[in-house]
Amino acid sequence: MPAQIYAFPSFEDQQVIRTAIEVFLTSQTGAARDRMLKTIRAVLDRYRISRFCFPDYIVEATKMPGFCTVRARNFVSGHRCPWCGEFLYGLNSRIRILSIQERKDYHLVTYGCSCGRVFAKYEQL
Repeated sequence: MPAQIYAFPSFEDQQVIRTAIEVFLTSQTGAARDRMLKTIRAVLDRYRISRFCFPDYIVEATKMPGFCTVRARNFVSGHRCPWCGEFLYGLNSRIRILSIQERKDYHLVTYGCSCGRVFAKYEQL
């Protein structure tokens, strides 16, 4: 039986994923977050893939149907967004958590900033 070859996500579908993330980072509402996750998952499901890599982040399907995770490819240290200087923590911060990978001694947290950048930071317990 020959191997089955699936189509690569089109430029337009890649742009749909990027736009979904940008809309959430700009609006930072619960509804936008839910829509972002479902939109990304719909694109992944359409192409029958479980993950797709962008220069700044990776989107990956979860075991829960209809949802996905966003994981950063850029790692930072410190307490500010390295691109715009927004403070990472605090009630008025325009930085949101996109995903958390729990480890035994630390957590790898992916953050998204309202400036549109996605980055990760190792958070000690």
